[in-house]
Amino acid sequence: MENKPFITCEGDQNLFSSLHGDLVQRLPLEPVEWRRSYGRPPRMVQVEANFVPFTDEMLPKEGDMSLLRQPFFHMFWTDCPDVDVYKIQTKDEITLWLQKLRIYNIQDWMIVLVANSDAKKNKLLPRTTVIDKIKSDFCSKQADRCLVIYDPLVDSPKSLESWVALVQRLKQLLLVSFNRNLGQFEDNMRAQRERRTEVDWNFCRYFLVQEELAFVFEMLKQYEDALVQYDELDALFTQFVLNIQAGDIPEWLGSFSRPCTCWDGLYLWQPVNYDKRDLIQENTATLLDLRNYLFSRQCALLFFLQRPWEVAQRTLPFVHNVIRELEILELTLPAGAVACWAFMSCLEVLQMIERCSDSSQVEAYSPYTASIWAYAREKLHELGVMCGLMPDMNPSSEQLHMVVDLLAGMGQKQERVFSVKFEVYKVKSAETTPKAESIPNSPDKKLREALSSKAAFQKHYLELSELAMGTYKHIGRIRSARRIGKDLAAFYMMLGDARKAESFLSDALKMYQREGWGLLATNTCKDLAFCQKELNNMQKYAESCSLLASNDLLSPADRTHFYNELLTVCAKSSGDGDSSILLHMEPMMTITDVCIDTEKRHPILGSTVHITLLMQSSLSEDMLFDKVTLVLQREPREPSVTSQSEEKPSEPGADKTLSEPPRFHKRSVSAGCMSSLRGWNGQAASNQIPSYLNVQAECQVKPDGSLNWSGINCPSASQFLRRQDSSHSLVKGQEVVKEEGDLNLEIGNIRLKTGDNKVCFTTTVESRGLFTVRQLILRLSSAEFASSRIWPPASYEVASQNPTITLTPLQDLLAGIPQQIQVTVCTGDHVLPQDTTIVFSTTPQLTLKAPQDRHGRVTKQDAADDESPGDVEYQTEDEGGVLMLKLPTVEAYHRLQLTVWATAEIPDLGLAGEEGYRTDVEHKVSFKSPLVKDEPETTFMFHYPFLAKNQLHTAGDSKFVHVEVVGLSTAKFDLQDPDLTISDLQDSDTAVRLTPLHQDSPMVVYRDQTVSYLWQLHPEELQGLPQLSCRFSLQYCLQGSQQQTPYNYSFTLNSFKTLYQVETSVETPTGSEKCQAGVLCPLRLLITSTSNPGDRQQTDSVPLMYEVMADNTMWAVCGKSSGVVSMPTTAMTTKEVLLEVMPLIGGYLPVPVVQLSQYQELPSSDNKELSPSNVEPSPDSDEPSLDDLGPSHPGQVFFEHGQVYSCSQAQQVHVLPANNGGNLVITFQ
Repeated sequence: MENKPFITCEGDQNLFSSLHGDLVQRLPLEPVEWRRSYGRPPRMVQVEANFVPFTDEMLPKEGDMSLLRQPFFHMFWTDCPDVDVYKIQTKDEITLWLQKLRIYNIQDWMIVLVANSDAKKNKLLPRTTVIDKIKSDFCSKQADRCLVIYDPLVDSPKSLESWVALVQRLKQLLLVSFNRNLGQFEDNMRAQRERRTEVDWNFCRYFLVQEELAFVFEMLKQYEDALVQYDELDALFTQFVLNIQAGDIPEWLGSFSRPCTCWDGLYLWQPVNYDKRDLIQENTATLLDLRNYLFSRQCALLFFLQRPWEVAQRTLPFVHNVIRELEILELTLPAGAVACWAFMSCLEVLQMIERCSDSSQVEAYSPYTASIWAYAREKLHELGVMCGLMPDMNPSSEQLHMVVDLLAGMGQKQERVFSVKFEVYKVKSAETTPKAESIPNSPDKKLREALSSKAAFQKHYLELSELAMGTYKHIGRIRSARRIGKDLAAFYMMLGDARKAESFLSDALKMYQREGWGLLATNTCKDLAFCQKELNNMQKYAESCSLLASNDLLSPADRTHFYNELLTVCAKSSGDGDSSILLHMEPMMTITDVCIDTEKRHPILGSTVHITLLMQSSLSEDMLFDKVTLVLQREPREPSVTSQSEEKPSEPGADKTLSEPPRFHKRSVSAGCMSSLRGWNGQAASNQIPSYLNVQAECQVKPDGSLNWSGINCPSASQFLRRQDSSHSLVKGQEVVKEEGDLNLEIGNIRLKTGDNKVCFTTTVESRGLFTVRQLILRLSSAEFASSRIWPPASYEVASQNPTITLTPLQDLLAGIPQQIQVTVCTGDHVLPQDTTIVFSTTPQLTLKAPQDRHGRVTKQDAADDESPGDVEYQTEDEGGVLMLKLPTVEAYHRLQLTVWATAEIPDLGLAGEEGYRTDVEHKVSFKSPLVKDEPETTFMFHYPFLAKNQLHTAGDSKFVHVEVVGLSTAKFDLQDPDLTISDLQDSDTAVRLTPLHQDSPMVVYRDQTVSYLWQLHPEELQGLPQLSCRFSLQYCLQGSQQQTPYNYSFTLNSFKTLYQVETSVETPTGSEKCQAGVLCPLRLLITSTSNPGDRQQTDSVPLMYEVMADNTMWAVCGKSSGVVSMPTTAMTTKEVLLEVMPLIGGYLPVPVVQLSQYQELPSSDNKELSPSNVEPSPDSDEPSLDDLGPSHPGQVFFEHGQVYSCSQAQQVHVLPANNGGNLVITFQ
């Protein structure tokens, strides 16, 4: 139904006809805002209209509240050229037209004047125009009701502007008319709804009234508001039906209680089903007619709103609601009529959704269409059973008559023609307008075909089942898909196709087992066993019989039946001579515990191992097995101790033990050892997860050191949390695997009773390795029942423990004195032969020696601490500084402990006054022996007991060498015979005397204790010597020891001669006896050259730079604080510099320190040599100031320690406090 508001046109019809096309085309181009009443939100609408000639019949009659049959707006068109014509003719026409509108109280009108601007070019400007006269005569208070269009057929700016004004004004006035008419209509509609309890009220009449409001909203493309109207009608009718149960039956509802003779289903291919609407209008519609029409209108609006998923969502509730209403109204329908209606309605919705949606919406509506497909399949199955169309049925004459009646009630075959309006919605971007299209395979055609024969029914039933299953799988509802598959299995069994039925039943069984549906899995397994027996698949049939015989959800009679079937299948396979069949042992027999017991703590060759299996039988009767086999797998193992190359020294006194297997290994109960088939027997479904998981702690730290996050992670989580789909199943996913073992333990003719059982195996160890219990196999005739791999694994280890040799210090190692290192030899499972050798090699400056008492201790490797050790004697050889030990005979699993002495030399170096100096030395010891592979290496750290450092002191020209020995160990050492020699003067004629100034007596040094030695150098003997290579030596021994050991320390003295003496003095100001704080004082600086000219460069003078380094809290340097002086190279030459300083505080202040350095000439920015002669002197001195050189001193080179001697060091100046005198006023009262 293409509804548009009517607009009447009066006046010059020929004029309007020429403009009709442009106006209809321009009106809906741009949306306009529609502001509704009662605070409703505004909407953007596109206004369209049907322009018709004005007639009296179109005006609303009294009591007619229809919206679609009456015009919403009225227009008068004229092209009156001048005022005279207007007065003679046009004015009377407009007056008559408005009189007719006022009779019906119509206020929505407009007068349009079409003017030609070229007609006025050759005329005088009139006093008044036609538009002015119209406004003054008819629109004096409503000027917006009169508009002018200039040259409407000419493409000009003025014409375009007038067109825009007309269209905008027409839209606004038309929406105002909508609001007014809709307000009156809604008031009338509400009044009718309030009368619904009256006797003469009729739902069908009210339905048409509210539907007319929905048509108006749909006309304005407000589909949401239109949908609300139909939802209200749906809810209102449902409430009336529900009230019948309370005894409230209105009279009009009786018309819907008449018998239904037509159940043709939904018709959604057109927006409006006029046939059904006519029945409602004539008050002859049945319940199915009303419901079909109402839901079809809701679906049409949802399709316009582009929400096909909501159509699918509403479908099944709609169908169930209609069936419930039929039951409430107690309508009489032929058997199968409701199923036909539901089937056709579901297929109609599915076809329409597929037609009116694109691929992007499949995911949205698939969760709902899956249930619709399944429901349609169920209704078709219901019709098949009712009409005798199932494979195992033959239709009777009554059933054939029923089919004829059902086909007749479907109505006439309707040709499905897809609406152009729906097609426009679907292909909005199409360049061409789509045409109506006939739809093949309509729902009624499919149903007629399905009911025509058994073959057609089978085809359509299987097709619907596959579609439903595929959609369920697509949305992830595997359980629903398996439920349909189980129904298909029953259908295929009727067809005699047991192979296909087996596939569907297996999938369903796997799902029930995985999710723990015990009873469902049991019933499915019984059906599966029947299929396997029909297929003569004895392997799978025996497997199913074992499962059912051990299932406590079955009755005792059924369990006994399948137990006997299992024995029969096993005996039959043996009698036929076929190869043995391999079956699962679980859950018929389950292993609950595995215990391994050995005679000794360490299983060794020849010892006995007992393996006990605790088992539980789920059978209802005892079963005698021909043979029980326990499969063990051997894994060759390396020695169970750490490899010798990775041995590290342990803490002093620590004892290294071997890692040994426990004597008694008990295996915990694990669900992982059982098959996944146990899940359907009432146990946990997640039985594939082992009893413990490998969980690791993880954390992440921010760059600033704070914790970002922490948690736990299971690296194998994906293995246990993966999706369990159809590939992991009872029979195919858990295939029985018979493992090949290196050791098989067998027991014959054993009877396992119902409940708990104990099976014991005994074996003698014949080879080394790790033996793990892998599988248990029970043999019955030609059938073998194999268990899953036993988890967690139970094992015992017969390890080959090779001999090991470790070196361990017995205390903190000190360099310079002999230290004890313990050699530990563990024999493992080998006997140590006589004269087994161990040859040691060390890094330089480390010596190993054997003790004088060559005895060792022998103990068992697993001996307790209080066990007394044995004493053995060993031999040693020392060839070229290499120590070799010859060991005695030692039994297996024993430990031999020996002791050797290690002496590390103290290197000829000292602390040298540096920070971060090393106080220890690293040495490595390697050994070679036939007991171990390669040549393992052990690292030891030897700590220095003490070290020496030197310092040069200056007093004028005199030099003093100070050597300080710093203790680094808590052990106390006696020092004696200190000596200092100059090594590079032994072969020359120059002699330098070193006069010791310390006492020649033994001294003691230890940690936090130092010993100082002092020698004096004579300056007259140092002339011409650029440096001195000194060697300090002494004798030391550990307190309590008589063994003296020499210690040497070498160092070099460079630039040790005094070149300059600096004398600084602060003089009192003129006229004062003392210096006073805050008063300038002269600072006199005397620089004296003390070296001979031969010791200097061949120049007349040397530039020196001085800088006053005064404490800012005591002194303030006034003027320059640094400068450059040209110092003559002649010996004993003095240079004087006068500066000014100001004391800041009173007291005895230290004289400011002056730092002297050598100034080197560098090229300046103007390519001149920077020298003292190029620097302008300051006004207060004849020497250049460094303040004029800038903040940096690029030519400053500091002297070495001892080259400049400060004569004023530690001198003080008495400074009086500042004079802060004042008047103190004291007032007495």
